[in-house]
Amino acid sequence: MTKEKLQQKNTVNPKNGKRNTIKILLTALVVFFVFSNTTKAQDVSCSELVSYVKSKAYPTSQSCFGSSFLAKVERYEVDGNGLVIAWIKKNEMDFTGKPYIYCGISSTTWSYFTSAGMMGSWGKAFHQYIKGNNCNCY
Repeated sequence: MTKEKLQQKNTVNPKNGKRNTIKILLTALVVFFVFSNTTKAQDVSCSELVSYVKSKAYPTSQSCFGSSFLAKVERYEVDGNGLVIAWIKKNEMDFTGKPYIYCGISSTTWSYFTSAGMMGSWGKAFHQYIKGNNCNCY
């Protein structure tokens, strides 16, 4: 090979350089958007949300006498949003339960839940009216 051909071979064609740079940038953007859309950061823990809700409103409480599943359930109204804190038992000998929070519970849904629980099974009523309304917390 002649000296001129070697120099031409080692120089970067400006068009190819721009294309490569654009490809790298587009690839980086695609990777960034895919990663950012698949990992949703939840801003608050469920225990922090429980504490916040309890500090902002007074509950409508419901003791779940005779339930082997629920110790008690409370509904709160905070900024127009209905939230329920349910104390779920670990076993039948657990009388306090562990609190779990559920969001978007309207006063109508709460009424259906309490009526169904008093007339039948608290666990069935909970699964029918409350359980599917998980809050976006960790």
